[in-house]
Amino acid sequence: MIAIQYITEGLRIRKCYMDNLKEILKLEESINVEKNNLEKIKKESEFIVKNPDMSEARKKLTLNIKLLEMERNMKSIQDTIKPFYDKIEKLKIDADRLYISIKEKYPNMKPEDIEKEIMRNVRE
Repeated sequence: MIAIQYITEGLRIRKCYMDNLKEILKLEESINVEKNNLEKIKKESEFIVKNPDMSEARKKLTLNIKLLEMERNMKSIQDTIKPFYDKIEKLKIDADRLYISIKEKYPNMKPEDIEKEIMRNVRE
């Protein structure tokens, strides 16, 4: 049996992970809007490149504007996702530290037994 402080920490890590995942899912629609905007800009850029009625200088200027717009959209997506990614990375570090602590305290436990013990308590 694993000590309660390890179980509690495992539960905290799992809860934080699940909360983080729920928040990501709430943002899925707005991220998809940005993604669709990127696709739209890509198609517009392809049209500009193929447009025989535009001068090369005009094409370059318009494409530069489109690239800046695309960069802003990608930055927006990155800024939206980064805090959640950072939380997941921190939780991974916490989970690794927890595992090391458990292995130090219970050196004879197999990794699968540690996982089973923690998961059994997660379900309770």
